Amino acid sequence: MGYYSEVALCLSGNGRARLDAAMHEARQHATNPGDIELFLQNGLRQDAPDSEGVLYYWEGVKWYADFEEVRFITDVMDELDVDDYLFLRIGEDVDDAEILGGWWDNPFDARLFRTIDFG
Repeated sequence: MGYYSEVALCLSGNGRARLDAAMHEARQHATNPGDIELFLQNGLRQDAPDSEGVLYYWEGVKWYADFEEVRFITDVMDELDVDDYLFLRIGEDVDDAEILGGWWDNPFDARLFRTIDFG
């Protein structure tokens, strides 16, 4: 079992270029670069051709820093300008949400909402 999260990562053109460069480097030096590539491929991916941005989305993912794939992505985010990414994570607990970055004007209109619906 474990604790699962819903995660979205929006990257601007600059952020995407940095992720691509980090993947190139990982292919040459990482222990299991295929695990990182598979993790990125397993998420939903949406491209924004006008801005060269990209959105990755994972539902029901174990987002732990001790996983190499998660650590890889957080390391890339740490190198980015705050305006080059937006990271959104919702955990299973009602008060567990995380927002990092500042690319609010992203072409995906990605936002984090907690709502009550009824009807």
